Amino acid sequence: MCVAYPGQVLEISGGMALVDTQGRAWRASTMLVPETAVGDWVVVAAGTVLQILDADEALAIRELLDQALRDEPENRPLNGLSAGGTGR
Repeated sequence: MCVAYPGQVLEISGGMALVDTQGRAWRASTMLVPETAVGDWVVVAAGTVLQILDADEALAIRELLDQALRDEPENRPLNGLSAGGTGR
């Protein structure tokens, strides 16, 4: 599963944004949201900026996702299968 994690735009160049998500920088197209500007908080998925968020909303989403990650059991079975097993 892929979760879109909010990040902040560091630079814009040639229709692409450089987006920081907690110390990791990603390039994302601004084609769908051309009004994206440096300093904006955005949601990026599949290499594309999908939405501009206000800072409070972005930080609230990040807190929820970070908490969910902390609460996630390390070896949770996937669809009834044990980690690394075939379920047989």
